[in-house]
Amino acid sequence: MDLSRLNWRSIMIIATSAMMLQQAFSYVCQIVMPILADRLAEEFGISRGWLGFYLAIQNVMAIIAAICCGGFILRFGAVRVSQTTLILMGSSLLVIASGQLWLYPIGAILLGAASVSTPASSHILARVCPPKLAPLVFSIKQTGVPVGALIGGLLLPFLLGVVFYSHVFGQTIRLGHFGAAFVTALIVFFVAIALQPIRNHFDADRNPSTKISFGDVRATMGMVLGNPPLRDLAFAAFAFGGLQAVFSGFFLLFLIDGLGYSEVEAGGAFAIASFSAIWARIMWGWLAGSHFSPRYLLAAIGLIAGISAILIATFDPSWGLLDITIVAIAFNISAISWHGLLLAETARLAPKEHVGGVTGGVLSFTSIAMMIYPAVYGAILASTGSYSLGFLLAAAPSFGAFIIFLRAPLETAWISLISKNFQLAIRFEFLAQVLAVIGTGICLGLVWDQLG
Repeated sequence: MDLSRLNWRSIMIIATSAMMLQQAFSYVCQIVMPILADRLAEEFGISRGWLGFYLAIQNVMAIIAAICCGGFILRFGAVRVSQTTLILMGSSLLVIASGQLWLYPIGAILLGAASVSTPASSHILARVCPPKLAPLVFSIKQTGVPVGALIGGLLLPFLLGVVFYSHVFGQTIRLGHFGAAFVTALIVFFVAIALQPIRNHFDADRNPSTKISFGDVRATMGMVLGNPPLRDLAFAAFAFGGLQAVFSGFFLLFLIDGLGYSEVEAGGAFAIASFSAIWARIMWGWLAGSHFSPRYLLAAIGLIAGISAILIATFDPSWGLLDITIVAIAFNISAISWHGLLLAETARLAPKEHVGGVTGGVLSFTSIAMMIYPAVYGAILASTGSYSLGFLLAAAPSFGAFIIFLRAPLETAWISLISKNFQLAIRFEFLAQVLAVIGTGICLGLVWDQLG
């Protein structure tokens, strides 16, 4: 397809639409396992907590892929990398469809290796998008995630219930969980092929002579951690990415196994909440592009996400499905809607020739969180049977992001700052002031109680 005669607006629209499409079906692949987890646990007779182990393997590979992706994008082109990620993800679904539990770690590795779809798309959009429009355009592209959640939340329950009569086999066939994974894989392969017509134009900047070296990892992480604003974004990616991992990995299981809702009811609540994130991402991008500082908006996201996670931790059978859906919507407009805003800021702060690599470096912290959070959550679930405690713990870093983004980036290292403040906090004068304030508050409370 020859796109050279089109104006920059048309090019930007095509790039945004194509990358949103690949983002959507990448996320469909991400939620297949969480949706099927309950059925697969019954199929193999294992604990639901095994899902945390699967997600941990996936994200170990995702960390490696994210911090090493820069060279691959420069050498093969961002569209080719996007196609490859979709093929890897589809292959991971074929592993699930095989029904061989011992192969599932390989499926997790394939899914983790495909995590570079976001850096690849950021590389393309940074080239075709004017800086002023970047927050909005990146946010529109990232609506692919909630669109994917909406597609997956509706498609998978539908495929699970598909029953048809085969004249070839002479019997009634039910797709079930393995068949649903297989059909979804075929759809993802088709999307990968559909990106081919735009490859020549958007991969015109590829450099086949680019060397791929693990030495690039040190340089990439140095650019991220050595730049205070990028370092703050990396922390946000960790805090919000962890919340997203817990939600996408265990929210449906919480509703189905913990609260007794059907797959259709849980999938519907998940899909409705995901739909709200589509508009929330656009809203955050619009606000950042014309009204508010991105840092203040990221602080607001941290506060709303933390409160929402605490509310999810209070779910019990007395909660109605409508109330649960409302809380899930609040969670989605915050903890699931930060990507476009953060990616646009990352692209703005990164050296132009290293947007993909630096984006991968920042998002590697998301992968780290997506490895740690589900593993901890799965361990808590397996040992205590509680779905609530994991959400409660996951809220803490989000509140930390709220505090960090309320102020300008710190030029000193976080560890040095924490150490300095800790030394100040244990001084006698400071402790005496704290005790005086607490004592005054207690006395006032007692007086108020007596007067009341």
